[in-house]
Amino acid sequence: MKRKIILAGILVMLVVLSTFVYYRSGLSGDGEKKQAEEDRLAKTELENVEENINGYNLEDDLKMTLMAQKDKESEIMGISQEEKRKLLKNIKPASMNEVLEEYNTHLPEQINDARQYFKYNISFDYFLTTAEEGAEIRDNPTPDSTVLGKLDNLDKASLLQRVESENNIWYRIIFSDGEQVQEGYIPSTTGTPRVFRFKKMQESVSNLKQLLAQGELHFINNYKNRNGAPPQEGDIAVDEYGYRVYHSAPAYQQADTGSNYRYIPDGMLVRMLGESGDFYHVNVPTFGGNYYIPKKYIDPNVTLSQLKHVIVVDRDQQNQAAFEVVDDALNLVSYTLSTTGISGDFSFETSLGIYKAIEKKERFEYLKSGQQDVAGYAPYATRFSGGAYVHGVPVKYKEEGGKKLDPGTIEYLHTIGTFPRSSMCVRNFTSHAQFLYNWMNTQNGAVIVME
Repeated sequence: MKRKIILAGILVMLVVLSTFVYYRSGLSGDGEKKQAEEDRLAKTELENVEENINGYNLEDDLKMTLMAQKDKESEIMGISQEEKRKLLKNIKPASMNEVLEEYNTHLPEQINDARQYFKYNISFDYFLTTAEEGAEIRDNPTPDSTVLGKLDNLDKASLLQRVESENNIWYRIIFSDGEQVQEGYIPSTTGTPRVFRFKKMQESVSNLKQLLAQGELHFINNYKNRNGAPPQEGDIAVDEYGYRVYHSAPAYQQADTGSNYRYIPDGMLVRMLGESGDFYHVNVPTFGGNYYIPKKYIDPNVTLSQLKHVIVVDRDQQNQAAFEVVDDALNLVSYTLSTTGISGDFSFETSLGIYKAIEKKERFEYLKSGQQDVAGYAPYATRFSGGAYVHGVPVKYKEEGGKKLDPGTIEYLHTIGTFPRSSMCVRNFTSHAQFLYNWMNTQNGAVIVME
């Protein structure tokens, strides 16, 4: 009997460990999923239902969030940009190390700080802990110095410097334990630096403003292939440039369906150059070239003629910012962490490009992976391309007695701002998605996905 109990205990431990290893997948940053050759996602024509929007099982993200929040006062260990700026005045350089790089990102002169959202107030430069076992914070950049605290896996801390000490590289960080703010050092092997690249964001918005100064822009309209499935060679899911077949239009090199083509996704902005038979001759700024698009894929009466609101998503840094366009400047209304899509058997990356902000939905439902059954919903969604939205934390319905029950919205996931984990969509903290939902002017709005 005793032996049976021991064996049962071992079995339970193995199951727990295997589950732990499984749901931590995709968080090291070095194990990218490969895009499936065929498009295996279940699809629907229903108006308010989309394909599965999760690149990894949502339960995995919820479990990791639960573990991260245990015994913690706050979700993000870093401090605000304002707090960091004040502390920098009093922090002295350490004599025992060589400073290799300073992290002191600031807003460009043409961007005004006009923030309206403050819930997750993180500094412009931050450190993302990627080591599964976390990392100890020490008072000096040596392995035998005093331990001040610890960052767990996926924790974020404000970043000051990259330094060298005794032939080892360390990051100098500022962190908060909920009671006091401290500075310390963490080994470079335990994580990666991240930054809000406001200058690059500003340049991308400036380029769009210059395009609009030359005249109105149109956009591709083929949500759920409603204007016709594009031609397809075999069962390929994406073209050689990584753009998906579904929700797209064919962009021909000549005004001839027999000529070479590539795919241009729903929502992508184009400039109308003229007509040629059944085609519109267009310039595609994202692609940097001219193409011929069958007329059925562009509504000539719906355009983007002026730019008031724009969301810029940084796929590389897994963060984003929202700007109001005013005269010759930009007002920064929010900046936050985000999670973009990942290529996989049942998922697609968030495609790079300049898109029209098409519509807003208070919520939309999504299907189970590879099935026609509804799995859950995403709140406060702004659609910009096909089934790709900026939205809040997805919610999985509970099932009781054959009925689907709404457990209520979820505000936070610890995996947001780490590595790509969704499918096509840009995942936000729910309160921020709600802010964008209320703020965005879709008639004069755009979404830019950069890298």
